[in-house]
Amino acid sequence: MKAGLIDESALPTVTPTAGPVSDGASALRTATAQVQRSAGAVRDGWHGIGGVLSSPGATDPLPDAMHGATEKADALGAAGAAVASALDVFAEELSGVRRTRRALLADIDELRAKVAASDGDDAVPEEYRALNDDLRGRAGRLNTRWRSAQDDLGQAIRGQIGGGPLVLPELSGNTLPAVLTQVDFAAASRAFQDAARLPMLAALAAKGPDALARWAADHPGEAQRMLDHPPSTGSVKAWWTGLGADERTALVTGLSAVVGNLNGVRYADRGRANQHTLDVELPKARDRYDTLTARISRGEPLSAAEGAEYRRLADHIGALEALDETLLASTPAAPRTIVALTLGEPPLAAVAVGDLDTASNVTVDVPGMGNTVAGSMRAWAGAAENLSLAQRFAADQIGVRQEMATVAWIGYDTPDMPPSAEVLASAKAEAGARNLSGFLEGVSGARSWSGGSHLSVVAHSYGTTTATLAVAKTPVANLTLLASAGVDPRVPDVHAVEVPRGHVWASQGKEDYIANIGRGDVEVARPAFGGDQPINTGNPFTANRGQVLALHSAHRLNPGDPSWGARTFSSNTETIDGHRYPGTDDHGATPATEARLRSQPVTEYGYLDAGTSPLRNTGYTSLGYTPTGTRIP
Repeated sequence: MKAGLIDESALPTVTPTAGPVSDGASALRTATAQVQRSAGAVRDGWHGIGGVLSSPGATDPLPDAMHGATEKADALGAAGAAVASALDVFAEELSGVRRTRRALLADIDELRAKVAASDGDDAVPEEYRALNDDLRGRAGRLNTRWRSAQDDLGQAIRGQIGGGPLVLPELSGNTLPAVLTQVDFAAASRAFQDAARLPMLAALAAKGPDALARWAADHPGEAQRMLDHPPSTGSVKAWWTGLGADERTALVTGLSAVVGNLNGVRYADRGRANQHTLDVELPKARDRYDTLTARISRGEPLSAAEGAEYRRLADHIGALEALDETLLASTPAAPRTIVALTLGEPPLAAVAVGDLDTASNVTVDVPGMGNTVAGSMRAWAGAAENLSLAQRFAADQIGVRQEMATVAWIGYDTPDMPPSAEVLASAKAEAGARNLSGFLEGVSGARSWSGGSHLSVVAHSYGTTTATLAVAKTPVANLTLLASAGVDPRVPDVHAVEVPRGHVWASQGKEDYIANIGRGDVEVARPAFGGDQPINTGNPFTANRGQVLALHSAHRLNPGDPSWGARTFSSNTETIDGHRYPGTDDHGATPATEARLRSQPVTEYGYLDAGTSPLRNTGYTSLGYTPTGTRIP
């Protein structure tokens, strides 16, 4: 355009994201404390592998082969803690740089639009020169800040390796600065652990599912570490692809609790593994529960441990039965698959509607307070199917061909319903965000989607608190926030999420007086004022809501407020192209879907119920379009 007017080229190019850096620091800290122990344990454990595999000549060299890896692990641990600290500092600075860059770019775009609309012939009209100079100064300071952050990290790393090149595997995708492609401790620790675990599991799988089951029973800690600290998605994907059909089947049945949750395994095979877990664990849990129930009925006291087991069994049975019933609704047009299942406290699971291995678009639905696998999965899977149908309708209207898959994700311990005050805190959102980030990264890695392309998140209520924390470090293509219970101040505005500009949407229905309570505001309507979003600006001449009580909330930010910056759409009753779409009647996501599951009449509608305006609009925004069908750049 005109010379002298600032544009994006004045800003630093910042390709890395904070998420991989933070993950690297976290993995490195774990490695510092555990790598030496893990190396020794794996080496010693492989001494006994002959007891499982009947191949003495082939298995004897395995422990000796581990000695070299053990020595490398010791060297890795020596420098790990200091480098992890440097990575943490860099990650924090990187987040700040990216936020500042996004805000500055928005200001640049606004200035350029004003100049383009002016009548002046100068490259920079007089009335905009001061602003243009200010933006150039801010851009220069940001470039200096970015260079300094990289230099500081490089010096910290060089100081720890004493100038001697400790060259470790490069991180694929060049997501970290160049200096870290020479010293990537997190990738090295993952590579070590993958080298120890995955070939061993392949060797066991060659002997059949019983060998795997015996190994898991003899090494419960190692099996659990596969879930707590899994190998990288890329390593698992390459390993799984290289296995034979018989080996994969052995792993699906012999190590189902691990394989069903392992990012990089084909989702169809994860579904087979989780189905096997359900088929085995449900009757087992029922039998044990009946045994304890019979003892109680006879007046026999249970020990404290047995009482805890009894309560845990009830939770597990409820969750597994709900999953079983959810799968009964599977159809050829909308197949359902359990793509994640952990029987902890509480049980957690994710059910895909559609084929995650082939879909061109995947949307993950994140629920809010009070949702459990036992009590909510049937309705939440119904919401996922409703959204899939809405996306197909939108795609047909737009004239694009898409293969959709949606995921009913109940992958975190949601806050209890009131009178519990958990919904006003961020603790459960923080834990849920870590789980959600892992699931999203797994989908992107398994499908080789860079930057979260083709991957969307739709969140409801407290799920928006969870989702915004997750997406602040894990990129996705589209983010839709319904009935937000509030956004944590660590995500201060729309520029703080790793989502392309214009692809973040928020909506709250006018009849919803619950969402704002999560943000700490008890409100009443001011019917004389309009707008399709309930907004309490504090100004009596512009607000359509008035506050009557303030509560302490750790996540007070409203993504639908213009100051936060999300785009908005209506969740109220609308007539579009001659068709009437009912709005949400309250705060719920699926009251109509739940009523139909109970064979009861529908008396109210929620945000993700079939035929509603919020569902229809979300169908568009979750595909990267405005609700009017315009493609978002």
